Amino acid sequence: MGQVAFEGIISTSSSASQKGEKFVVPLRAIGARAILDFPDQVNFSACPVKYSTQKTLLVRNVGNREARYCISTQRQSLFFQFAELEKASATVAIPKEHHRFVIGKKGEKLQDLKLKTATKMQIPRPDDPSNQIKISGTKEGIEKARHEILLISAEQDKRAVERLEVEKVYHPFIAGPYNKLVRELMQDTGTRIDIPPPSVNKTEIVFTGEKEQLAQAVARVKKIYEEKKKKTTTLAVEVKKSQHKYVIGPKGNSLQEILEKTGVSVEIPPTDSSSETLILRGKPEKLGQALTEVYAKANSFTVSSVSAPSWLHRFIIGKKGQNLAKITQQMVHVAQEQIEAMVKELVENSFSISVPICKQFHKNIIGKGGANIKKIRKESNTKIDFPAKNSSSETIVITGKRANCEAARHRILAIQKELANSTEVEVSIPSKLHSSLIGAKGRFVCSIVKECGGVHIHFPTKGSGSDTVSIRGPAQGVEKAKKQLLHL
Repeated sequence: MGQVAFEGIISTSSSASQKGEKFVVPLRAIGARAILDFPDQVNFSACPVKYSTQKTLLVRNVGNREARYCISTQRQSLFFQFAELEKASATVAIPKEHHRFVIGKKGEKLQDLKLKTATKMQIPRPDDPSNQIKISGTKEGIEKARHEILLISAEQDKRAVERLEVEKVYHPFIAGPYNKLVRELMQDTGTRIDIPPPSVNKTEIVFTGEKEQLAQAVARVKKIYEEKKKKTTTLAVEVKKSQHKYVIGPKGNSLQEILEKTGVSVEIPPTDSSSETLILRGKPEKLGQALTEVYAKANSFTVSSVSAPSWLHRFIIGKKGQNLAKITQQMVHVAQEQIEAMVKELVENSFSISVPICKQFHKNIIGKGGANIKKIRKESNTKIDFPAKNSSSETIVITGKRANCEAARHRILAIQKELANSTEVEVSIPSKLHSSLIGAKGRFVCSIVKECGGVHIHFPTKGSGSDTVSIRGPAQGVEKAKKQLLHL
């Protein structure tokens, strides 16, 4: 059923005896109607005398009702021949999710298709499970419309969607300062990349585009992610909560500026958190510069008050503001020195090296109850981190001053070398002889250990009834200790 419009003229009449007015509104309803698409002027160009010429025109009804029409002329030398185009209908099936691409934004794509192909199209409503699009018109128009619809669907078939889990703290490195890097990636690959904004607690990055180009975009983002995980380290600093907004800047511009200058990302705690700790994440050699920037932003605005009688103000200011200028310069100089000293110390203590050590030796380096590693940490004044037990990684990470890290690394590698060259044997000695072999306060066994290059000799617990004595250490020392024990 077509739409109906109303038009009319309002006339009024009134009477003194009446309390109100009477309105008479004549209405005319305009319902479905035919609209012919036909040129206002037909140009037949030049034609010689006593010759004929012809021109074929297409008359289209773009309205929503059947039309009957005739064309007449006052000159009989013109002859019109009409051929009614054969009407037909057909359906084309494409995935339901592709229908919206045929319709287009605000239906513009669908209207354009109808005009180009001189057809009518019926697309199922979103709640209709059908995937059939009905096309009616001339056979030629239907074929053309069908071809265009299938092209749109084929284009969407080439597109894909992929989701990649990336830790939230690495999103700024993928987006880049002012989102420059992600825009460059999208331009290079023709892929849409959606990174959740900082305020949204999601880790998933969504890629949309043609399959091949999408795969390239995903690979490049993965490469950035893995590289940043390996090469970046963190630095925690305390900044007053009231100054966080100055570090962030208008619309986050200050954070973007720090990222662009130093390649370091600054993580700010949520506004509803009481934490005052900022986390700087980036290459170790750039953390110092980033820290300077953070403190500069944080202290760019500060408010304090000093009580002074109004008559003293001009003396405090000084002639042409000289006193205030001097005070300001001193404050800046002191602050700069303090920050530079802090930066130097933090950078020195943030040196990090990775030491690959066979997984089987980790427990020996740690020692019983962590005794070995505690001693190395304390004596070298370093932080030493081991991979998780369920991890396949063999890398031990040492953090601290460069010289201290190198000393700790040397000690750990020495333990590995010693363990790699060591062997372990078991010797059966009657348990009743164990006490005499150990000697008073371990005198005999200690002399053997010393003489045989620091081997480790383990006797079973007293009263266990076991005869097995284990000897572990360098191969030569173990063999020598074994002989001495059996000889005794």
